[in-house]
Amino acid sequence: MNTGTIHLGPLEASAVREIANIGLGHATTSLAELTGRTIDMSVPDAESVALEDLPALLGGEELCIGVYMAIAGDVAGHVAFVLPWPSAVRLWTMLLGAAPEGPEGMDALHASVLTEIGNVVAGGFLTAISDLTGLLLEATPPQLCMDMGIAVVGAIVCEVSSEDSAALAVRTTISESGEAMEGTFLFVPTASGLRRVFGSLGLLELEAVA
Repeated sequence: MNTGTIHLGPLEASAVREIANIGLGHATTSLAELTGRTIDMSVPDAESVALEDLPALLGGEELCIGVYMAIAGDVAGHVAFVLPWPSAVRLWTMLLGAAPEGPEGMDALHASVLTEIGNVVAGGFLTAISDLTGLLLEATPPQLCMDMGIAVVGAIVCEVSSEDSAALAVRTTISESGEAMEGTFLFVPTASGLRRVFGSLGLLELEAVA
């Protein structure tokens, strides 16, 4: 796996947070329409992460559920929304009134709900990038993976690990009626794609660090 990563300068980090806030604004509106509930989403943190550091970021051997999809167009790569198991349980309880007692109890309905939530969050983020940059980003149908964090990351980055790639991790908090769930949105474009995004925003301070 490529050990290089992209370090964001202050302007790029600020741009990522702004894109994330706009994207989650789109997602919040879509979720409200989808669920009939007022759901708040916030972005407490955004950072660049080396691909090999993603498993630790997502909990290593802790159980996670990830919804991911490949993207093409002007920028190639992958996007994903990853929830630790306890947050998935709280989300199911909030939306369905009940949750499986363990991973073996997850059925087609539970999988469908999380897949749609992940699709909405990722779609909001991609729409924000397209609106702000004028770039075309096309997403493939979402896929769901339930496994340890290290395995979920493997499923997401296996197709880009041999390329010069970079990962942006956006931590998100989803809340409704005082109940909060933590998740992580991942944007894993090729490094050239990431530079194209920031170049379209007039920001060229990215530094590659081995």
